[in-house]
Amino acid sequence: MRAPCTRALAQQAVCEAANQHALDYAKANNLTAITVVQDVRTGAVVAFAASDSAQLDVTTSVLPLSVVKLFVAASWWQHNNADEFIATDGSRVVVHEMIVTGSDKAGRLTALELRKNVGTDTIIRELETFGLPRRQSLANPARDEKFWGEMANLWRDHLTPSASYHLLSASTSDAEWAHDLSIGEAGFAVSLLSISRFLQTVGNGGVMTPPIARQEISINNQPLMAANKTIAPRRVIRRSAAMKLQAAMRDVVKRGTAKSIAQALSDTSWSMGGKTGSSGPVGPQSDGWFAGLIFDTKGTARFTVATFVRHGGTGGGNAAKLSADLARYLIASVND
Repeated sequence: MRAPCTRALAQQAVCEAANQHALDYAKANNLTAITVVQDVRTGAVVAFAASDSAQLDVTTSVLPLSVVKLFVAASWWQHNNADEFIATDGSRVVVHEMIVTGSDKAGRLTALELRKNVGTDTIIRELETFGLPRRQSLANPARDEKFWGEMANLWRDHLTPSASYHLLSASTSDAEWAHDLSIGEAGFAVSLLSISRFLQTVGNGGVMTPPIARQEISINNQPLMAANKTIAPRRVIRRSAAMKLQAAMRDVVKRGTAKSIAQALSDTSWSMGGKTGSSGPVGPQSDGWFAGLIFDTKGTARFTVATFVRHGGTGGGNAAKLSADLARYLIASVND
């Protein structure tokens, strides 16, 4: 019998069965959660789900938390192949380990060293290419009408995300700069869709592919599509930097903050990498992020998986476990 998502994956379309699977998992575990999966090569959305879309949806603005360290590491490796440095306070900082362990101190020091070495304006320009333009205020962010390369009209109202922004500028103090770019609990607004798009770029060797949301169709039916023809794939991150990010994310799952899912796919020969984030004070009521990639048996990044759980514990807990469960569900269709 054909696996539930086989036809949808072949069509580069959303798999409604995967959406329902994610919702069932959230309900069974009493989670307020949102999750998105994209095909890394094509940018196609494979799944999206929100357990309570009236309160929290994949388009909702949320804080990036420690996931913001991915942007700092991307910028660092854009300009510097060295994986470590000695900070002004004499500390030895290894950027790879900053991602693996989620060290906030290392994140602060890396953000400050980066600012000193390449300048505020360069970092702000790079954040915009990553999908985070600067804005004066995060109040009432507009919808990002240019986000999609192609989208079924069925979802035009539902899947147009709030635009993602940051508030950093030349006048931002070093203390605030370091805090915002390491902790991610202020100065940023992101949507799950925008984080997934960045993950797709990392998985695709640094090339951002316009995201598409297609409706699965039968042979004789063609749904109406809305396309933005002005968007084309573009290199956003150097390939070497993207591969360093992938390696660090894989170690997060192997031995870092998401090691709770280290064996989740072991019987499939697939694997996962990611970056966790947790709001403070860390505990059962924390918000949790897992921003990840799903790698096939050859070690190639095939899918993104971005999950945010509100008041459900740390990112290495329920957010990571929901992501791994959804990964298993989709792998069955790839291998079908």
